[in-house]
Amino acid sequence: MNISTPPFRKVIQLETVVRFVLLCALWKLVFFGVALQAQTPAAEYAAKAAYLARITQFVKWPHASAPSITVGILGEDSIGSALEGIVSVKRSKRIEDLKDCQVIFIGKSEHDKLAGILAALQGTNILTVGESEGFAKQGGVIGLLMDGENVRMEINPGAAKRAGLGVDLRLLKLANRVVSS
Repeated sequence: MNISTPPFRKVIQLETVVRFVLLCALWKLVFFGVALQAQTPAAEYAAKAAYLARITQFVKWPHASAPSITVGILGEDSIGSALEGIVSVKRSKRIEDLKDCQVIFIGKSEHDKLAGILAALQGTNILTVGESEGFAKQGGVIGLLMDGENVRMEINPGAAKRAGLGVDLRLLKLANRVVSS
């Protein structure tokens, strides 16, 4: 006598397994998906802050020695808390308030005003870093853009030269794109 599981029982077991897997996937999406979405901006700005802190080591300042770095944040402050403790941070919504900074991080919120901001900074030895698409192409020195979970760096050596700054060749080699304006 051959004892085996009836075919309908195999279907029920398979259906139960499929339901269980779908339920687990849904549970993971609902509970962990919300947490991942909430962490994404913080992780993005932590990565950009780390890049920003390291970038300054590869900039040749016009002074004999590298200055102590103060990063001015223009516009919405999305990166400031990630930078605190690494460098000195100054915040403002007006470019005039930040002209004593060595680096100015120009947030996405200022994208529409970018041409005026960069014009106001002409003749200064300020490293401009931005996060809007095409930042370096529009005349900023360094653009930090997200590509998935990775930071992509665009550098405009001509803009650096106009600001009286030099960009180390090692930094240029790390850039995803070197542009001119």
